[in-house]
Amino acid sequence: MSLPASFSPTVLKQLELLRISTRRQFLGSRQGAHMSLKRGHGIEFSDYRKYELGDNPRHIDWGVYARSDRLYVKRYQEEQALTAMITLDTSRSMFLPEDNRKWERARDIALALSYIALMEQDLVILSAPGAFVSPALSGPRAIHTASTLLNGITLAENFNFRKEILKAIARVRLPTVGIFISDLLMPFEEIEGIINGMRAKNLDLYVIQLLGPDDLTPLGGSGNALAVDSETGEEIAVDFDEATLSEYKQLLSDHNKTIKAFLQGARIPYLTTASTEKFEDFITHKLPATGLVQ
Repeated sequence: MSLPASFSPTVLKQLELLRISTRRQFLGSRQGAHMSLKRGHGIEFSDYRKYELGDNPRHIDWGVYARSDRLYVKRYQEEQALTAMITLDTSRSMFLPEDNRKWERARDIALALSYIALMEQDLVILSAPGAFVSPALSGPRAIHTASTLLNGITLAENFNFRKEILKAIARVRLPTVGIFISDLLMPFEEIEGIINGMRAKNLDLYVIQLLGPDDLTPLGGSGNALAVDSETGEEIAVDFDEATLSEYKQLLSDHNKTIKAFLQGARIPYLTTASTEKFEDFITHKLPATGLVQ
C-alpha cells in the first residue's frame, strides 16, 4: 500500500535527511548506523591498545610507533542497526470523534518514524495493542508493509489496553528505542504502569502525546451534550458553559502536568502535539527538539 497523502515529496525529502537518534550505545545484531558496545575492526575509530601476539599487523598504528617506539593497534566500535519499537494507542479515544483525525495523525507519525529508521537500515517493530505486533521490519521497501498494517486498523471493541501493551513489550529481546504515541487520556495510574513496564525492558523511551480539537475544547466551548466515556461507555449529561469549560481545561492541564513531571523525573523525553498541527512543521521542528531524530 502506498503512503498517505500527507507524505508529499517535500516531506519525504525532509525525512530522508533525518535519522533515529539514541542516548545509549546498543549491543546490536546487524550492521547499521549506530554505535555498538561491541569492539572490533569495524568502521568508527575508538582508541588504542598495546599490540599482542596474533594481532593483525595491518591494524598497527605506525605513526604512534614512530613517536613512542611502542606497538599499538587501533580499536574500533562497530556501527550497528538499532531496533525502533513504535507503540500506538489504539484505545477508543484515539478514534473518536472521527473528525478530530487523531488516529490518522498517530498513524502518520508512526509511518514517518518508520521511514526514517528503515532508510537507515534500522529495524522497526510496530505495536498496535489489541490488533497486532509486527515482526521486525527491515529495508526501505518495508515501509509499504508498515503502511498496510497501520491502515488496516479499525476501532476495536474494548480490551485491556495496559495488559496488551505489556504483552507486546515482553517480546523485546535486545535494548531498543521505544516510542509511545498516545493521547494519554487515561488515569495517571494506567500511564504510570505502562511507562514503568517499558522502562523495565530497558527501552530508550520517548513519549508523544497527541490531542485533538475536542480534547482541548469540547463542543467548541459551548452547548449541551450527552458525554460518553469512549473507554468505559459511561454516559453523563453535560452543559458546557464558560465555567464548565474552565474547569475542564484546568483538569486537563493538571493531568498533563502530572504526566510531564513523572516523565521528566524518569528522564523520558516528552512532547505534546495536536492533530491539527501542520504535519511538515511537526516533522521539521517539534520532532527533532525531543532528540529522537537528528
